[in-house]
Amino acid sequence: YQGFGLMETLVAILLTGVISAAFFTGITQAKLYMESIRIKQNAFRELTNWTNQWKSMVAAGVESFPSNETTVTLNKDKQGNITSEGKLFKTITKSNDSGELATYYNISTYITWNKKRLFLNMNPEEYQDTLRFDTYQIRFNTK
Repeated sequence: YQGFGLMETLVAILLTGVISAAFFTGITQAKLYMESIRIKQNAFRELTNWTNQWKSMVAAGVESFPSNETTVTLNKDKQGNITSEGKLFKTITKSNDSGELATYYNISTYITWNKKRLFLNMNPEEYQDTLRFDTYQIRFNTK
């Protein structure tokens, strides 16, 4: 006899199917991981812009700081629908170490967003992700 029998052919098809399933599962996990990195990068950019905005307002002499929370879009799908949103928060406090010539401010900003269940072994406590900045800004007192 020459060639393959029915059993050898079925085993080869089964092994090909198992290997293909593992390969496509790995590709899907890699795409989800890249998506989470992209969202975190957008969150970092939004938080940097938010922090710099408040630092410049403090340096310019603004005394009142309204609205401690704002919502930003972190990711959209191909149709333009929002798939991930983040919330920006801030706390601005005047330092007690301020002198006669300058006033020091502590600016704490952070962004939170919900991670989708991107990975199979994710606990419910890990659905929330946060980036935080703690900076200082000096406002010179002009007389």
